[in-house]
Amino acid sequence: MEYSRYQEPDWRPREDSSAFGSGAAITWLFVGMGIGAAVALLLAPTSGRELRSAIGRGCHRTLEGISRGARELRERGSNLLNFARWRSGERLREG
Repeated sequence: MEYSRYQEPDWRPREDSSAFGSGAAITWLFVGMGIGAAVALLLAPTSGRELRSAIGRGCHRTLEGISRGARELRERGSNLLNFARWRSGERLREG
């Protein structure tokens, strides 16, 4: 009797199963967000001029928030750098 045609069941996950990883998930997330935004614009009960104005105000607020966050991050980084310099100078004087 020949047993070579019988194989173990392939129960292990395949090596290529990670092809649908985080990159593809993020891509599909953005595709879904785009579709949702398009549907929301099509079904919006406002006129085009009002909608463009609202979008402009939202973008302006978002950019202001990003600028404010970047400014605060630069200040914190500068403070941290100054503190590190101060600490390293303090340790050099002790040593």
